[in-house]
Amino acid sequence: MATMSPGEIGELVRGVRKSLGLTQAELAELAGVGRRFVIELEAGHGRAELRKVADVMRAVGLEVSDEPDPIEMVRTPSGLVSFRTVMSRIGRPMAVPNRLWRLEPERATATVTLPHSVHWSDGGGTFDLADWNDRALAYRMLMLEATPSVLVDYVDGGQLVEMWDDMFVPPEIRQAWQGAVSDFRDVA
Repeated sequence: MATMSPGEIGELVRGVRKSLGLTQAELAELAGVGRRFVIELEAGHGRAELRKVADVMRAVGLEVSDEPDPIEMVRTPSGLVSFRTVMSRIGRPMAVPNRLWRLEPERATATVTLPHSVHWSDGGGTFDLADWNDRALAYRMLMLEATPSVLVDYVDGGQLVEMWDDMFVPPEIRQAWQGAVSDFRDVA
């Protein structure tokens, strides 16, 4: 692993932040640090706390080793959500959010037809999200098959957290999503 100077780290973070279309304030919010810290980091100031540097780098999809991590940012009404890609046990990529979001109440309880990319069997792709069983089935399919932009259109964080302990989801999904679910519960 190469050693990077504070100036090189700052340039790397700034470049990735800009390529993701994030402002310094948005990056600070994602990383859980102050905006001033991001400004100083990007300017190459050498007195930064390593833990905070790592938090900022992870927020833009970088590890301290400077290797890019598969990440996608999606804007929701409740702010930016970053998604990492996790491979399922059968080698299929799953999008996993860093945090949950809310939908408008009408959308969260609507009758929806899932995209063919999520519900790919013939017939029956319509689900009543106001119905617990329909919602559980739809959410399970979405967590297994959906891209980040599809997930934020159909999954409501409050509804998911409310049913999380009682719904069946494969262990790999439960493990991957547990952090976001726990964080949402802690805030609510």
